[in-house]
Amino acid sequence: MPGVIEQVRWRRVPFAGSRAGTAAPTWGQRLVDRDIRRMPPGTPYNVTQVVLVPAGLSVEDVCAVLATVVSRYEALRTLFHGTAEGLVQQVRQAGHVEVGVWDGSGSGAGFAEAAHLLDTELEATRFAHGRDVPTRAVVCVDRGVPVVLIVCLAHLAADLRSTRLVGEVLAELLSARAKGEQEPPAPPMVQPVDLAAFEATPRGQAMSEAAVGFLRRQVTGAPMWTFPVVAEPAGPTHWRGGLLSAATEPALRTLSARYRASGSTIALAATAALIGAVTGARRCTLLMVLGNRNTAELRQSVGTLTQHVPAQIDLTGPTFTDLVRTCWSAAMRAIRHGRFDPVAGWAALDEVTRERGGEPEAVRTFFNDMRGPAPDGGLADVASLRAAAGRSEFTWDYRRDGGGAFFMELGEVFGRPGTLRWSLFADTRRLPPPVIHGVLVGVERLLVELVAGEVALTDVARIAGLPVPPGAGSAS
Repeated sequence: MPGVIEQVRWRRVPFAGSRAGTAAPTWGQRLVDRDIRRMPPGTPYNVTQVVLVPAGLSVEDVCAVLATVVSRYEALRTLFHGTAEGLVQQVRQAGHVEVGVWDGSGSGAGFAEAAHLLDTELEATRFAHGRDVPTRAVVCVDRGVPVVLIVCLAHLAADLRSTRLVGEVLAELLSARAKGEQEPPAPPMVQPVDLAAFEATPRGQAMSEAAVGFLRRQVTGAPMWTFPVVAEPAGPTHWRGGLLSAATEPALRTLSARYRASGSTIALAATAALIGAVTGARRCTLLMVLGNRNTAELRQSVGTLTQHVPAQIDLTGPTFTDLVRTCWSAAMRAIRHGRFDPVAGWAALDEVTRERGGEPEAVRTFFNDMRGPAPDGGLADVASLRAAAGRSEFTWDYRRDGGGAFFMELGEVFGRPGTLRWSLFADTRRLPPPVIHGVLVGVERLLVELVAGEVALTDVARIAGLPVPPGAGSAS
């Protein structure tokens, strides 16, 4: 069903905010800007969010609510300009958002399938950051009735958690409008211009210096490499695979109750356990992708707050319980040092690289739990989890030359509530394709077996079906 977005009819929806302004970029904006400049020219870098539209609203109602949200959050109406001094953010007080209307009534395929494709196509559209506000949307209608709103935000303006917040606020305001209720007031928040001002203060600089010092110590003490070169592929070096799993969410919920730890900590520990199983390493360092919403105001803010912070993890165990404790401590230390000026951070990494005679692999080894708040649910039993795992679906997403050593992600799946997706993008010179597949299948198997009882870390490879490569695992 190619080209659904070509069927969209576009209109301009005006917005009017409380102020305009120009400022230096936030630390998060600097980080995303560098990511963009490292991509091939013209590469889209966006995030989308799907919002269900309650009954009783018109397309005009949906557009009015979207305009309210864009007016509320300055990040959604900010332009970005490259200057000789670097990136500059410019908040527009008034302007318009491009909003499309797509009528799926006559679609030969299912409405949901077409809307899913439209979501993908919208995410792949480009923003001209110096001209376009970083927000666009499509209202999906069925026989003239709006059913779904798809919002696309440029990553330079909003990270994943901010995009989810925008979706939650849109849903709340749409619901109030459908019920004829007054709009809930906006909670206290931090706008990006004000965040950039704080980051430039002595307090902000002290925060950055402490975090950069932590980053430097972590990378200095990290293994020079964890994944040894074991193959020289003839084709593209980096492959990404994914596993759709209905067993992961209930397993994480059950294990969280047992260990009294977050599902993210359990997922981090399971990932670290698989790294140990593959390499035989006694320790590893993962760059954690942190949301940095550690105050009430930041949790209500829209912007790019996400940063990458290293966590050193001891893999000696001897049990998974020990690894959970280790991962919790490592994650807490990383979270306490999650916000810093990336320019200072890059300088520190360059210094460590020169001192060690090469770039430590840790700076290209990531863990990213992209899930939102976990849904409520009861504890799972092993039999039901094993049955769910038997229905898991593995696919190869893409192959290309270049990238990091290891990038594990966990997130929700559009249109499939209760299903999570593990994805691993890895260097096949270090993790050949069968190993990438084995890690993704193995992490699910490990979580299921953990629900049955304690697991020794020496048994993880067997449970996952992964042999340890000969000679792997040096932590020098």
